[in-house]
This record gives sequence, structure tokens and C-alpha cells, in this order.
Amino acid sequence: MERSKIFILGLLFMALIMPMYECGCDFPAIYNFGDSTSDTGAIHFTFPYNMLAENPPYGQTYFGKPAYRYSDGRLSIDFFAKALGLPFLSPYLQSVASNFGHGANFAAAGATARDTSFIAPISLTVQINQFKIFKQQVLDGIQIHGNLSFLPTAETFKTGIYILEIGGNDFSYGYMNLKLNTSEVKNLILPRVARAVAGAVQGLYSEGARTILVKDVGPQGCEAFWLTYFPHSSNDFDEHGCSVSYNDAVQFYNRILKAQLSALRKQLPDAAIVYVNTYDIVYDFFANPSKYGFEFTTRACCGVGGKYNYDYAVQCGSKGTINGQNVSAVSCSNPASYVSWDGVHWTDNANKILTQQILGGNFFDPANFSIASRCDLQPL
Repeated sequence: MERSKIFILGLLFMALIMPMYECGCDFPAIYNFGDSTSDTGAIHFTFPYNMLAENPPYGQTYFGKPAYRYSDGRLSIDFFAKALGLPFLSPYLQSVASNFGHGANFAAAGATARDTSFIAPISLTVQINQFKIFKQQVLDGIQIHGNLSFLPTAETFKTGIYILEIGGNDFSYGYMNLKLNTSEVKNLILPRVARAVAGAVQGLYSEGARTILVKDVGPQGCEAFWLTYFPHSSNDFDEHGCSVSYNDAVQFYNRILKAQLSALRKQLPDAAIVYVNTYDIVYDFFANPSKYGFEFTTRACCGVGGKYNYDYAVQCGSKGTINGQNVSAVSCSNPASYVSWDGVHWTDNANKILTQQILGGNFFDPANFSIASRCDLQPL
């Protein structure tokens, strides 16, 4: 049998075995870009056996095993897809059993908004270029084979919702690699980060995107990594145990990002370019934990002990030596009562509540943007 016939038969077989999803929503697809906060496997498929999230206890709460996500279960992007009635997004770099019929995930753990190779070389620019190639291959494939259920249609590139969740690693790059203080990071790094994100939004618009959600950076000063790895003065803590200086740097960036997106909105009036205020949502987890059912805030669920249950030298799921003692970073027994999973990323439960709050519609700019009015949102 000719190779072309075998290929077509294989495609048709995949179309038959792919699960069907009903989407009562104006957004039939999600295209996601970001870092470890929304990576569902890109780094695993690029650099196998090099990431913490390949090992237990990652994934224990929902998947029952590591699922290449930096959480005990799902990420916010997983809950977002579920709410829209869509399947979890397949990583763009996953070569087997991918279903791109409802979008694709280009996020990669360690990614920066700027073109640096701090942790991983898959920066936001690389992700946007991957999307361009992906889109062109899909459109070329449609011309040859027609629409296939496991690939997006041409229309979804216009009607899909685009999400960017990136920027946190750019802070780390400034503090760790460049040895800058918070004031220097604010002046030298963060304006460039905001411009890089705005440039990515423009790039997606040029490719046909018309609904683009850009998430800000959350309260880093409340996370165990920032509270243990970086220096603090004795008066650098607010009443909730968070670092004032590091959170102030994040808020400075978020204001710049919001202004950049506001300016873009005026230049591109036919697009919905939406700033998503996740900072205030997550900070309230630390300020009012009992309101959300949390018991532990700045303390990580998975770690090695100490005040914050975190040590950079022996992170979640790994073993090592601290002060001459052999230790293992293991999970707590009740992750749902924690905001932080591993000292850097949120728990499955925190991601769920974060997504519920976002979809509630009170944290968008412009405020008149609504997902609920355009989708029959599914319960989480």
C-alpha cells in the first residue's frame, strides 16, 4: 500500500478513537502560552528525565501519578478548559496521542517572557514562533485532507481564546543570574518584560487572534521559595507573613503590564485584549485563608521541614543532604488545605479556586469583558 494511503488511513483511525466533546461556548479552542504555571508536558517531552514534576508525589491528588504538571494535580489552565467544556490541552511538543482539536498548549516550565535561557530555552518568542508553524501546518493539512477531529479548524484560530501566563521567571533571572536587588529589577528588567508580553500579544493578533487573556504575576513574596532563598530585612513582612519588597516589585510590574495592554487595546479596537488580575485573587488566599478553606498559606505542602517546609537544595520529590542529614522532600497528607504545593506553585485546590474566581468576571480589565456570558460554564 502506498505510504500516502497508509498515512490517511492512520489519520482516519485517530479521528474515530478520539473522544468527542460538546462545547456550549463561543470559544471552541484554547491556545495557551506560559511557563511552569501552565506547562502540561512541554519540558518533559523536550528534555525527558530532567524535571521534578516527572516524579512522585507530583500529580498525586488528581492523576494518581506524575502528569508533568507542577502541582499535586491540575493547573489553572486545566480547570479553565474544563469550565469551557473542553478537554485538557495537549502540549504542542507531545508527539503521540495528542488531540489538538480544541487548541494546544505551548507553555514550557522555566520559560521567560524575554529571550533568555535562564532555566529553559523555550522563551515566549519561541512559543509564539511554534504557534505560527503549528497554525501553518494545520492550514496546509486542511487543504490536503480537509478537517480532522484531532486538529483545529481554520476558524478556531480566529474564534479561540488565547491565554498568556508568564513573567515570573524573569524576576528570578534578575535576582539570581544578574544579582540585582528589587529596585534594580524594577528599573532594568520589568519594563522590558512587559514590552515582551505586549509584543507577543501583537504577534498573536497578527495571526488572527481576537480574544487574548493576559494573566499578571501573582504574589511571589508569599511563596516559600522567595521567603527562604532571597534576603529579607526584619521589617520586610506584612501581617500575613509575605515579603513586602518582593510583592511590591510584582505589583510594579503588573501596573506596567496593565498599562501596556490598555495602550494595545486602543491600537487594536477589534480585539478583546484582557488583563487578568490574579494577584489580588491569590493574595486574598494568604490574607483570608479560612474563607477558602485553607489552613496553611506560606508553608509548602511538599518539602523537607522548617518554617516554610522548603529548601532550594532539596525540592519536592527529591532527596539530598542538609546539614549532614539525609532528607527527602515528601508531600503533606492534606494538600487541599494548602495554598502552596511545592513552595513555588499552587496546589490543585488553589488552582481550582483561582480559576473559579477568574471566571466569576470580577478580575478582568476591561471590566465589561465576560466569559460567563459567552459560555455555558461547566462546574469545577
